[in-house]
Amino acid sequence: MTSLPPVVWISVAGALLVLLGLCGATAYGVLRASSRSRIARWRRARILMLLAAAAVPWLVVWLAPMRLSVDIHGIAALIGWILVALVIFALLVLLPLAAVLCSIVWWIGHRARGQVNPSA
Repeated sequence: MTSLPPVVWISVAGALLVLLGLCGATAYGVLRASSRSRIARWRRARILMLLAAAAVPWLVVWLAPMRLSVDIHGIAALIGWILVALVIFALLVLLPLAAVLCSIVWWIGHRARGQVNPSA
């Protein structure tokens, strides 16, 4: 097994930091106070639609596995495939993360409203 050059390791570490930053930004966007109060007022159907939308990309991955092989020759192709990878990451990781966090926020808000006003 050959060791990779330091540039590759630095690039991989940078990419991981960017992906973790995207996850953090998604969590921050959902968990802000203004977002939490808005999400807590959503109807149950909206939460269920969000969860279904988050599950669809994973169903596609599970039921229709695809094999992808590309040859990248040039910076334009590299940038294009990086953008495709970011979109796939958003669909497979960020959307489910946001859906789960929204569901938790909604559930906590729904329970808090139920304790304050049991007739609602």
